[in-house]
Amino acid sequence: MTENNTTSEKKAYYIVTNAQGEQFLLPYYSETFRVLMDDKDTIRDMLNCLLGLDSDHEIIDLDYEFEKPIDIFMPEDDAARLDVWVTTKDHRYFNIEMQNRSHPFFLDRLKLYNSYQTLRGKYEYNRSTYFKLMDEKQRSVHFYELPETVSIWLCNFQILKSRNIFKDTWAVYSKDDVNNSDSAHRALPVFNKNRYIDA
Repeated sequence: MTENNTTSEKKAYYIVTNAQGEQFLLPYYSETFRVLMDDKDTIRDMLNCLLGLDSDHEIIDLDYEFEKPIDIFMPEDDAARLDVWVTTKDHRYFNIEMQNRSHPFFLDRLKLYNSYQTLRGKYEYNRSTYFKLMDEKQRSVHFYELPETVSIWLCNFQILKSRNIFKDTWAVYSKDDVNNSDSAHRALPVFNKNRYIDA
């Protein structure tokens, strides 16, 4: 088997061809996901769309990196890495994860990664120029302030199998508010800075 044939076989599983002979990349594999995400405009437009941001709140500029290491204690010394780590100029932090298949304790993993993301966001926020320019009194007031963090999971499967929707957003709600909500008075998140988006 030649090297070219080997390379073609390796690529075959994430390339599809339509009836017209046109080839397309399947975005839910790590190789193609990274290619598609390696563009600032693509990430910005996707985030603005998924978050439903209007022109007054949309993301204008951002920085991103792949395989962002999380420098905190991990069980069994298993280093955690975030697929795409995105930071905006107004101190918002996003993690974009691509998942091709489910596995046991998947919801636990969502929570675990979101915890890493919150700690990393707080770490970077406290070292930002914005925070450092505060005087000592202001920094004391903002000591526990968390920046906005959104954990986005692009999944090739349904997390909530009973729902036929393409996107769902999770946040922290009051159980009492949810139990007493109706179409006229919907429950709102009690803390909106930390959210999960499943798409």
